[in-house]
Amino acid sequence: MRILISGTPGVGKTEISKILSLKFNFLYFSVSKFILENKLYTSYDSKRETYNIDDSVIQKINDQINKMDNVIIETIYPSLIDNADKIIVLRKNPFVLYKDLKDRNWGDLKIAENVEAEILGVIAQEAREWFKNICEIDVTNKSREEVVKNIIDNRCDNVDWLSDDRIQDLLIELDKIISLYENK
Repeated sequence: MRILISGTPGVGKTEISKILSLKFNFLYFSVSKFILENKLYTSYDSKRETYNIDDSVIQKINDQINKMDNVIIETIYPSLIDNADKIIVLRKNPFVLYKDLKDRNWGDLKIAENVEAEILGVIAQEAREWFKNICEIDVTNKSREEVVKNIIDNRCDNVDWLSDDRIQDLLIELDKIISLYENK
């Protein structure tokens, strides 16, 4: 059994993945950690404070995963994974996510791009295009135990941040921040 846990940075992927791994006695596989430990990145983008990868890592990641039977796979990029039995995309209210990323002392551009990705459902859409059947879970104001129970019980949420006018205003502000950096 392969369970894929995805979502934008700051939604709780690592914590939930590790809890599930312990609960089911499954292996835990972090795609980002595997990429960093094996130096599979192509460069570092200091403006965005992130490592860049290309398609050459996909086979190496999947070769490693294929050695595992029961595994919880954690990744920001669901399309890097060839197959999974259950696909979970964790979501978080963009205002809460913004505050959480700010509390991590992330740079303004990195925060803006990640919160914008959450608002627009970029990772959920990628997962949907790659796997078709996904389960989105809004983790906002839920305990870790509640999130894990929702995953086990297949209780999915219909997440649409854009239906909130305040979120649309936030999106405009985030676009301004991103534009400032792009025009430098």
